[in-house]
Amino acid sequence: MNKKYYIELILTKVFIILVPLFLIQGHICKYRKPEFCKIFFFDNFWEENGFIENFQSLLLFLAILLLLKSYLKIANFNLIKIFLFLKIIALIYFLGEEISWGQHFFKWSSPSLFLELNNQEETNLHNISNLFDQLPRTLVMLWCIFCPLIFLLLKKNINLNLIIIRPTFILSYISILLFVLIVPDLLIDKLNLHPGHVDQFGKDIYEAKFYDLITFNFIRLSELHELIFAFYFFIYSYSLSKLDLVTRKIN
Repeated sequence: MNKKYYIELILTKVFIILVPLFLIQGHICKYRKPEFCKIFFFDNFWEENGFIENFQSLLLFLAILLLLKSYLKIANFNLIKIFLFLKIIALIYFLGEEISWGQHFFKWSSPSLFLELNNQEETNLHNISNLFDQLPRTLVMLWCIFCPLIFLLLKKNINLNLIIIRPTFILSYISILLFVLIVPDLLIDKLNLHPGHVDQFGKDIYEAKFYDLITFNFIRLSELHELIFAFYFFIYSYSLSKLDLVTRKIN
């Protein structure tokens, strides 16, 4: 195993180990609530501008830089360079929306248009319409889960160099992790099995904790999905930046 794959594998293994630890923290702080959960770092762990969201932002920022490095190394204009350009734009949108284009850090007041249209009164588009939120999210989810599989199918049946789709086999591990964390919630939701959290009399429904546990909904699950998206693109960008494919002139 060369150095590039070794680094990718170590980073991925560390991340896969961290995910269950994040889940354990979320479960403990929601249901058991020991004293350490009152510390700001843990209390804000899954919230807006907390650790998980900032970790996402860091991974996306690094991914953009790595893709820019790859983009600039390609000497002539071609389909691969166009593909990388579009991917960079998409990740800039992902990062920009994640931090409300800097508002989370610089704390400016939203323009009047966003105060009227945005359901959280923030400077972003994804809280205005599902067209800017659920549609891009679904496309990203499908890409991260199925790209390694599509790569294998196309590579087997079509004589094309598709390394730009899956520059490293390690992405398959991240896809499997994402699949495992998405499917239970998707099935419970589509089959309408969750009983809700309170009954008609306002009392807690005991079974809700079980369904929340098996679907990982004791934390902000969407934030965990987005963190895995961001890590997928980081490993993708790192791997691509190390390939000869983007350092030579391509006809």
